[in-house]
Amino acid sequence: MHSAPAVSYPVGRSHFYGQLLVAAVLLGGGSLFAWITQSDERAFRHMAGAALWLGSATAAIVTWLRSPHGLLTWDGQNWTWTCRDMPRQVELIVVLDSKSTLLLLLRGMSALDSWVWLERSAAPTRWLPLRRAVFAPQVKNAIRDADGMLP
Repeated sequence: MHSAPAVSYPVGRSHFYGQLLVAAVLLGGGSLFAWITQSDERAFRHMAGAALWLGSATAAIVTWLRSPHGLLTWDGQNWTWTCRDMPRQVELIVVLDSKSTLLLLLRGMSALDSWVWLERSAAPTRWLPLRRAVFAPQVKNAIRDADGMLP
């Protein structure tokens, strides 16, 4: 059985994810505004709703600004996530595929999971090889499975 060829792909801040967050923040703000203006009187609940919206919007923006940057590498057998010059072997779980954007959960063996957005615009010439590697049937590593490291 042949595996997909080796490929490395840069990961950075996703414009698609940023646009989703902006849309969600604007929709939430519009809903809050409509709720407040349709009410006969202003109450504490309006202030609490505005504070929750502002806190959520701030958390969303900070999360986007702190998006992980690194390099995702397929060597023909294993995936490696290199972030802050610290490589670690990971298992990929595809959460969203929009053909030009991928949302992946990188499940590490000894560290916390990472969520990363990959976009075609980051490296257009490597996008198709990356997709081949992501969606190619993976040959399980018998030693890791025997140790119970992977589900």
